[in-house]
Amino acid sequence: MTRLKIAMFFFLCTVIFGVLGFKVIEHLTWFDAAYLTIETVSTVGFGDIVPLTKVGKVFTMVLIVFGVGTVAYTLSLIFSLIVEGKINDLFGRRTMLREIADFNHHVIVCGAGRVGKEVIYGLQKYGNQFVVIEANQEKVESLIDEKIMAICGDAKMDRILQEAGVKKASYLVAALSNDADNVYVTLSAKNQNSNIVVISRAEDEEAEVKMIQAGSTAVVSPSVSGGRQILAAIRHPVAYDFLEHLFYNQKIHYDLAEIRIDQGSTLISKTPNEVWTKYFLNLLIVSIKRDNAFLSTDIDKEIIRCGDLLIVVGQLTCIQSLEKLAHTTLPEVE
Repeated sequence: MTRLKIAMFFFLCTVIFGVLGFKVIEHLTWFDAAYLTIETVSTVGFGDIVPLTKVGKVFTMVLIVFGVGTVAYTLSLIFSLIVEGKINDLFGRRTMLREIADFNHHVIVCGAGRVGKEVIYGLQKYGNQFVVIEANQEKVESLIDEKIMAICGDAKMDRILQEAGVKKASYLVAALSNDADNVYVTLSAKNQNSNIVVISRAEDEEAEVKMIQAGSTAVVSPSVSGGRQILAAIRHPVAYDFLEHLFYNQKIHYDLAEIRIDQGSTLISKTPNEVWTKYFLNLLIVSIKRDNAFLSTDIDKEIIRCGDLLIVVGQLTCIQSLEKLAHTTLPEVE
């Protein structure tokens, strides 16, 4: 693009030089001077307007020598950029689709608006594998510039969902601005992958019911969530600021996570106190979900069982260590 800007600058300088020259030397009108300049540098030469003075003819020869080369270079550069851009877009899209085809258990984000962007940057921060579907070409190009896998298209179309790898994805976020579109996307995704977990955005209460009926696992209302945050900021401003600072400050690596205890995990039959003592993990187990109920009292002394879902808050490195322990099988005793 820098070369094109330079070429366009010299092209404009050539045109201005020609117009001023023919205006002063041949005493042409501004329109005729511009017409003769373009006619000269483009080598068309109709002959309807020609320089009549000797000085004018010399000026025309100088303009031809410098102007024709400048115009030819500018036009060839524009043409090559157009062709190369289309080729790069074609090969870039094919390469990206091949990479997406290798994805497994990834997340598909439908919509890159304000809600979608928060999801996208969160997934990017924590290193999750994901693909974005967005109908706006400029937004897609912006995401690709940030090295984010993005497909330009309508998320409601089965073909676009298939390009995003819906059949092998674990999660789909329906974050389109229209509730009806999110319902449609949910139906399309569940039709192609009955096991996919769909989290939908909804504004109307009636739409929430329809999304659940369509197969959404969870429905989030930005307006309701925003209202709750405003209330929290009013009632507990310091605590609210602390939580915002804790979870969304890029320099503080704390997070809220849920960790499922697998069969044979080294954590089974231990209490949270024993986990902290043995593994020195700087985190807090705030609740344990067991049999669709949340245990929140005497958590420190609660015996961890297979299938428990631990709700924890702590440093990312400690959470990752706890996740490994939750999936690590005890060695067999001979």
